[in-house]
Amino acid sequence: MTSRRVSLGTGLVATSALVAFVAAATALVWSSETAAPGATRPVAFVNGTAISSDDLDLRLSQILPLASFHGNLPPAQVLSLKRAALDELVLDELIYREAAAAGRRPSPAAVDAEVSAARARFESDEAFAEALRQNGLDESAFRERVGRAVVVREARDAHSRPLVTETDLAAYYRDNGAKFQRPEQVRLRQILFRVDPADPATAGPAEAKARAALERLRRGEPFGPLARRESEDEYRVKDGEMGFVHRGRLDREFEDAVFAAPVGQPQLSRSLFGFEVFEVLERQPPVQLGFEEARPIIAERLARQRRVEGLRDWKAALLTGARVQIRDPELRAAKPADLVDADSLPGISSRQGAEGAAR
Repeated sequence: MTSRRVSLGTGLVATSALVAFVAAATALVWSSETAAPGATRPVAFVNGTAISSDDLDLRLSQILPLASFHGNLPPAQVLSLKRAALDELVLDELIYREAAAAGRRPSPAAVDAEVSAARARFESDEAFAEALRQNGLDESAFRERVGRAVVVREARDAHSRPLVTETDLAAYYRDNGAKFQRPEQVRLRQILFRVDPADPATAGPAEAKARAALERLRRGEPFGPLARRESEDEYRVKDGEMGFVHRGRLDREFEDAVFAAPVGQPQLSRSLFGFEVFEVLERQPPVQLGFEEARPIIAERLARQRRVEGLRDWKAALLTGARVQIRDPELRAAKPADLVDADSLPGISSRQGAEGAAR
């Protein structure tokens, strides 16, 4: 198998992207054949510094961690996300240049921690060194890349500490209190039969297993033991129990089926992940939140809003006078997607967070 070289290019790659790089490298089967010199091409220049196509692909894979679902997205959405990823790389490059000019240097301890995390993803130091070599790097060059990323992260953090006072919180609740309701929620348990998004042929067998499980439940078989034996997600260890969920937590098709279902009757629905056999155990109506209950929500919302505004102003200032050249006309004309809210990105279900909480 011929492996594709995962290049870090000459553009700036953020710390998380560096970790993503080594994670991806562990999954590759390294061979003696690597990409030919120059195979990675520059897609943009920032004040003369190139951002490579590999850098862009890597950042896009961070934005859409469910990479196997990319094929389900319309080309226009992929292009919009790709442009957003490119804008992030451009911003990182400008942030680094500003920070370096101000004399900011990365903390050696932070760089050590990132490099150690990267090395830990490989079976041995030799395997790590080989992965770097395949990408035209040695550990010293890799540490330099990590150091640049740490500088960017620390500079971003320094611009992301908005002050939110008690007066701000009280005023926001006074003006928006009616909006703070705990939405309708249901206590849910489910059994998942996964479908591989890259292999449509897996849908038929998964649906057949789901329908068979539904019939067994309707004949009186206990839900919990069946979930433990057959469910293909983390909730099986909890007898399929997901606890209380509200609208916006599940992917749309599954959510619509759940909130339309009667209490206490097993049902079957398709979801982003496969086929779900589920049962609603309890339903709770919307509840108005008092100020103390709403306080942490308001604090997070105001802080986030001010962080976004501050970053937007900072970005505008950094771009003033910067020379940014995007080589691809289609990418240059594309409108970037809004990356402020990751849960709103197409193809990413908040079920991911729910599954993580179940671990």
